[in-house]
Amino acid sequence: MGGRVLPLSYMKEVRELADHYRLKIHLDGARLFNAAEALGVEPAEIARFCDSVTLCLSKGLGAPVGSLIGGKAEFIAEARRARKMLGGGMRQAGVLAAAGLVALKRAKENVKLDNQNAKMFAKAVQELASPVCTTDPAVVDSNIVLLTVTAPLSGQDLCDQLSAGNQQAGVVVKALAFSPEIVRLVWHRDVSTEDTLRALEKLKWVLEKYNTGAPRG
Repeated sequence: MGGRVLPLSYMKEVRELADHYRLKIHLDGARLFNAAEALGVEPAEIARFCDSVTLCLSKGLGAPVGSLIGGKAEFIAEARRARKMLGGGMRQAGVLAAAGLVALKRAKENVKLDNQNAKMFAKAVQELASPVCTTDPAVVDSNIVLLTVTAPLSGQDLCDQLSAGNQQAGVVVKALAFSPEIVRLVWHRDVSTEDTLRALEKLKWVLEKYNTGAPRG
């Protein structure tokens, strides 16, 4: 869904439905901080509607690896047991844990910038008014932008040209082709506002030949 953020009213309705049928709710919080920033609330305001939650320390938060799981004491005890049984324990994990603590400490400021950069990029793409590449800034809630491409350009073609490092001053933009028509771009703490502007210039460069129809090597 391109990083769309569910409103708290929706979460409340799901909670009420789950309670009615005596079901539990698990929140995949891979981008929980991005969603909280978009809603203007603390992450706990979203997680309170759930029985358990996971939080990815990499992705937008920028740690090299790691995730956290939260829930009631009984649930966490069972999770620890299952982790050991499946061989999920780690030795000498302090260095990785330290990186995770840094990621959490800086999470709010980082994801705020990520969300802002993604929105800025989407608005700029819309202003390009390209006949083969568009996006809708109104649906950019967090740190993900989905580009819609049309023939003669395909999603994989766009990704290949964006990642080519021998053009446009060596700027390399890594993107993912979801389909022939959809390309996904994701912002994280290692992508600055300056990097975002460079990526936009690279995209403009790629789209120029489709805008004019003139061939270019």
